[in-house]
Amino acid sequence: MADPFEVRMRFTTQLQHLSASTTSSLKCAHYALKHRDQDEDLHSCIIEQLERNNMNNRANIMYFLEQLCDLAGRSTKDGHAMYVTMIARDIDRIVDAVAPKDGSGAANVKVVRAVLAGLRGRSVLSTEQVEGLEQGLKGRDTRPEYLMGDDVMADDVKVEGGQQQGDGPQGDVEMTGGIQRAVANQPNGVNKSNGITRVEKRVIEQRIEEDRERNKRLRESVWAVGTKDAEELDKMWEEGSNAGIDDLVMYGEEAAERRQTSHYANL
Repeated sequence: MADPFEVRMRFTTQLQHLSASTTSSLKCAHYALKHRDQDEDLHSCIIEQLERNNMNNRANIMYFLEQLCDLAGRSTKDGHAMYVTMIARDIDRIVDAVAPKDGSGAANVKVVRAVLAGLRGRSVLSTEQVEGLEQGLKGRDTRPEYLMGDDVMADDVKVEGGQQQGDGPQGDVEMTGGIQRAVANQPNGVNKSNGITRVEKRVIEQRIEEDRERNKRLRESVWAVGTKDAEELDKMWEEGSNAGIDDLVMYGEEAAERRQTSHYANL
């Protein structure tokens, strides 16, 4: 039996290094299923990383949860329905971590909605649950007080005896310290200075690349050939009409046109 601490540390590392690729999500999901005897501990790891990491990593973990539910919910020896149960139980906390109410995860609101739709399609969440969560997401991608940084300014600039702490040399030190504390409490890649939210350039570039990768896979899936070709062929055969004299005449004319085109092309 593997050491529980080592399992937790390795799983945490995999969560921190999740990317937009399907391979990384599958690898992490298979690891969780392999150590299903520590499901509660690994689930707490997921919640912990959602609440600690930056915006991009939270989005990747959200997509990973959909993959985990897909694998864990299968009625095979590799499945483990307890993961599905725990995710459904803590879905409110998960959504609040990925797209917080303060607007700091505004870019993740679309991700949350997409994953919620996927979980509903897999019967992990009920329609009522998803509708309630969707209602709570309204306005989280357009919070003016977050964009203007009013929450930081309200905490760092206080009025005492008619004078703001930001006035004078001592006030400047106190105000700077307040901003430093606010920045320290932000997830990695998100900084607040002078009351304005700033996302690091590397985080923005990483998100652009990951979104491009996901859109590429989405376009590829549209053209993917399904495994039920025989059913589609049978349906076309049943719905199609029998060939008659007119059809045979048309086929002959088309064949003559093709032969003529081929003849002129070879001249």
